[in-house]
Amino acid sequence: MAQTPLSLGTIDNDGTGDGFRDTFVKIETNVTELYSELGWAYYKDAGTTPTTQTFTTSASKLQIDGGHANSESGYLPREIRGVSELWDTTNDLILPIALGDAYDIRIELTIDSITASAAYLILQLDIGGGLGPSTVIFTNELAKPKTLPAKVAFTFPVFCLATFLANGGQIFLNTDAGTMICSDFAIFIKRDFKGDI
Repeated sequence: MAQTPLSLGTIDNDGTGDGFRDTFVKIETNVTELYSELGWAYYKDAGTTPTTQTFTTSASKLQIDGGHANSESGYLPREIRGVSELWDTTNDLILPIALGDAYDIRIELTIDSITASAAYLILQLDIGGGLGPSTVIFTNELAKPKTLPAKVAFTFPVFCLATFLANGGQIFLNTDAGTMICSDFAIFIKRDFKGDI
């Protein structure tokens, strides 16, 4: 015996004007749109010019040219894929896409040598757009490793408002004292929220 479809009475939409039968289609479409907005890229320095960077108590801008074979930008958010990047390899700059975005960042490097007085490597994410840190939105420090060389990483989330969108983000590194000579630099950037979703 055939079953009678459940009656929804006089309620024929979900409150937005879309019929109930369209609700699951709408959710599937939203998920598809969401996946199109998310993405990531990995930029690794070729390690040739320069091969190392020396960090002192004065903040220096991190340089990553993206020239290493392991760099990958084939999984960028679809809206910029093939058009733009999340890292400017010429100006060493994080390039957020839209106001309200959120990103996960990982900075990788190897600490090759340290003078005895250097105890910490300090990272600053600056959105001021100048030659040195002026508008720092994130700071973190890593303690001196016990053995060298040592691969280390800074990992942090960050959100994008007007100043970050206008100027991009520069990574500055310095020590608390003495010097640290570092190499093998890379940055991973993942967009995990789009501001206008």
